[in-house]
Amino acid sequence: MPESTGLLSGISVVECGSGVAASFATKLMADLGADVIKVEPPEGDITRRYGPFPGNVPDPEKSGLFIYLNANKHGVALDLSQHKDRAALHSLLAKADLLVHNVAPSQRDQFGLTSAKLGADFPQLVIAAISPFGDTGPYCDWNAYELNVVNAGGWAFLSPGASEFPELPPLKAFGHQGDYQGGLHACFAALAAYFHRLESGKGQSIEVSQQECIAGMLEMNLMHYTYAGRETSRLGTRVLGPWKIMDTADGSILAVCVEEDQWRRLVDLMGDPEWAHEEVFQDRLARGRNADALYALMQEWISGWKAQELYHEAQHRRIPFAAVNNMSDLYANAHLSERGFFATLDQPGLGKIQLPGAPSKYASGWSMRTPAPRLGQHHAELLDDRKSARLSAAASARGIASETKPELPLAGIRVLDFTWAWAGPFCTMQLAHMGAEVIRVETENRGCVTRGLPPFADDVAGPNRAGYYNQYNQGKRSITMDLSKPEAIQIALAMARRCDVVTDNFAAGVMDRLGLGYETIRAQRPDIVMLSMSGYGQTGPLKSYVSYGPPAAATAGFFALSGYQGHGPSEIGVSYADPNAGIFGAVAVMVALLHRKLTGRGQYIDQSQLETALALLPEGLLDYALNGTQPQRSGNRHRWMAPHNCYKSAGDDDKWVSIAVGSDSEWRALCQVMEQPSLADDRRFQRAQARKQNEDALDAIITQWTRARDRWEATRELQRAGVAAFPSMSNKDLATNEHLAERGFLVQLEHPVVGRRIHTGIPWTMSGTPCSIRHAAPTRGADTDSVLRELLDYSPDRIAKLRDAGVLG
Repeated sequence: MPESTGLLSGISVVECGSGVAASFATKLMADLGADVIKVEPPEGDITRRYGPFPGNVPDPEKSGLFIYLNANKHGVALDLSQHKDRAALHSLLAKADLLVHNVAPSQRDQFGLTSAKLGADFPQLVIAAISPFGDTGPYCDWNAYELNVVNAGGWAFLSPGASEFPELPPLKAFGHQGDYQGGLHACFAALAAYFHRLESGKGQSIEVSQQECIAGMLEMNLMHYTYAGRETSRLGTRVLGPWKIMDTADGSILAVCVEEDQWRRLVDLMGDPEWAHEEVFQDRLARGRNADALYALMQEWISGWKAQELYHEAQHRRIPFAAVNNMSDLYANAHLSERGFFATLDQPGLGKIQLPGAPSKYASGWSMRTPAPRLGQHHAELLDDRKSARLSAAASARGIASETKPELPLAGIRVLDFTWAWAGPFCTMQLAHMGAEVIRVETENRGCVTRGLPPFADDVAGPNRAGYYNQYNQGKRSITMDLSKPEAIQIALAMARRCDVVTDNFAAGVMDRLGLGYETIRAQRPDIVMLSMSGYGQTGPLKSYVSYGPPAAATAGFFALSGYQGHGPSEIGVSYADPNAGIFGAVAVMVALLHRKLTGRGQYIDQSQLETALALLPEGLLDYALNGTQPQRSGNRHRWMAPHNCYKSAGDDDKWVSIAVGSDSEWRALCQVMEQPSLADDRRFQRAQARKQNEDALDAIITQWTRARDRWEATRELQRAGVAAFPSMSNKDLATNEHLAERGFLVQLEHPVVGRRIHTGIPWTMSGTPCSIRHAAPTRGADTDSVLRELLDYSPDRIAKLRDAGVLG
């Protein structure tokens, strides 16, 4: 494998386990130059069996998902239940900087992967372990697949958004989103721990809960319960109007107007019809209340357009419509082509294929260098001490011990945060969790949009009472400045000189027009790390298009791929593209800080919300790339696992339990729990392929059993037998959950206005640098005076004069 010159070159990583989560975490590192050794079981990683395959013919060396996750890696095959192979693994770990795995807690001792033992044997090693429910708590040993994770985390209960079908179950989004988020958070935490190791010389152990990763990404849904006592669900209509997937002449479009000025421009585009001025459509809330009438009138007009033509015409008028793209639309997209998003990989046996490329654009350092390894391809090379000396040298070069040990990985790092809404604040919240000092810049007249959105504490509105803001700004400081005033820009530049990171998520070009672009800030501090997050990126023909999370998900293909079998495209319950962009942004900043520590050079990062969403859809994209086909919507069903669905349980009309079976032994265990052992030998269900062919009958049998049982009763019975099951959790379920409370994920910190409210916390733990949320979200402008005094040495008199002049307004 050629030597890498990427941003993470010289870092040695070992990956163990099987499936998506650990593979995705290390993929992000490998693509940036880390030297990743993938340890597969002798039968190969399970993703070799997932596909998609060319011509739909299974071949473990031609699985699109495996290839996407494992390009740029070395590959060895070890049976970790055998002593000699555990010894071989330990020889790799002795030369490594990081170990990332998703081996279940109950199996780690058997495979030699107990974190405490490894930490004692390899004190330099950073160990990141990903599991469905974490390493501690009542559910830590429970079995779960991705379907169970997204139900346990509360996402599926909210999906599809604004559903009209109460009889249909909670719906998972397409792909392995629970696994991708576990991998993303593990990547961020592992790199932060490695950053700390460069100072302290000490490794540590990290554990990541996938349930908590998902529960932390539910927009304002948890706070609807903890702030106002409301349970949210996927059923009903949107509060705002218009907001709906609608049919065009040749496809679908997400028709949405968030602001009143967008609605006025849409009315103009529709030819200013008389009905648009009626009292029932006077504002966005009224349009939401009268959605049926609104959409009936809009549909007549929209059906005369082609989807792509209406999308571009609306966007030219700054209306945030989005075409519900299929995979063919994305591969033909001129914007993605100009930005060079798709990367070409020459994979043996397949030839050149187009894969999703860099989710975040750095000046350099990301590359698609080598194909995914064949099973055991590098076994002899990497387990021969004479041939692996370069790995040992790379690892030891990073063992820089120091007597100074920061309290947290990013202690001493200061972030000047110009972000607003959700994606940007979600990013900088991760940095705050790791100990960075995050200073949010707001304005008195135009604060963060989330300060003005419900839920409010006890349903009393106010900028410091908004649960949405208070959730995603924990641990930060807040200052207010009027950035339309030149004096405020000069203050911002002076602050940037004393910061390590600057973040924004304005539209492309806004920071430059303000006088706060990268080149201007770099002139103040040459080694600055700057992250600009926008809907479509800073370059390309669509860079000025308006985007929010839902339009980004529609544009990326999430809506076209997700939905009930036989139904149309579906929204996916939460504005998923926002927090996904946020955690990708946190990873990108962490990579840039590591690169700066090792080289002294800063970095500008251009991140597109669309591209970070596309990075999570390889199965859909590669089905088209390999076969020219658009995957069919299949609800909660899996390509080869059956049963794999949410099933109605006893209680009210919206109680469900997710059940997934990944092996014949699990199927037999399910039959025993249902007291129908003969089903295990029924030819219709005896093997996975037969179960898939008879899935309707299978689901009917399981539903008959679950309907007679409480969802928790069914879950516990099945888990005792080793069958993956979990209730579909509501926001109330999460806020009152014993497992999340025992693990300390649900936090209640004193806020000066709303008192103690339950918020979600940090979905990882770290043995050497325990992270915690240090304080509640700030009230607006609470830290203006103290920040100006501490950073710029301003006197109280000078601050008062600036405030009187409106500079700090």
